[in-house]
Amino acid sequence: MKPKNERLKVYEFLYNRLPFSDQDTLEYEAMQRMELLEEHFDLYLRQIDLSNIEVHWHSEVYVDSDLELINVLLATEYCYYLFILHDFSGEHYINPFNILINKEHEAVYDLNRSTKIYEKFKTTLVDEGNFQRPIIIKHVVLNETFRLAKRPSENFLSLKNLPYYLRAIEHSAVIRKKHMLKDSNS
Repeated sequence: MKPKNERLKVYEFLYNRLPFSDQDTLEYEAMQRMELLEEHFDLYLRQIDLSNIEVHWHSEVYVDSDLELINVLLATEYCYYLFILHDFSGEHYINPFNILINKEHEAVYDLNRSTKIYEKFKTTLVDEGNFQRPIIIKHVVLNETFRLAKRPSENFLSLKNLPYYLRAIEHSAVIRKKHMLKDSNS
């Protein structure tokens, strides 16, 4: 079960006890929205067997002096999966500079940050021995109205393909575990 973000707990405790600045109120509201997204994602996680998968919530890293939140990290014997949750709605497209753009032609998210997140995690997730488990970053959009126009992107998971992706992770973690058990018994 997903633990509640510690920072959100503090905000909830202080909310009607202290005056909040406009910036504090905006941050609190954003954290509440993110909590709802995480609860929604957790419903999908509960549909798979997590016995061979480690689940870590709320990993934060600094990328270019900005804090980037990795909502969920799934670790299996063979791979790390980083999930960044979003609530984008409507039609979007990715421009040639790898920026997600909405239908009003406004920049919504810089997908180049994924490369920087990858590099940051690659330096911190060091496996023993010579093998470094691959790190896969996925942006999960938990809004059924979201649609990518022009060209699809393997970086995004939608509500339609999220269950299949999580089942594939579950299945490959079980296969890997069974394969490792066979090898150790031989």
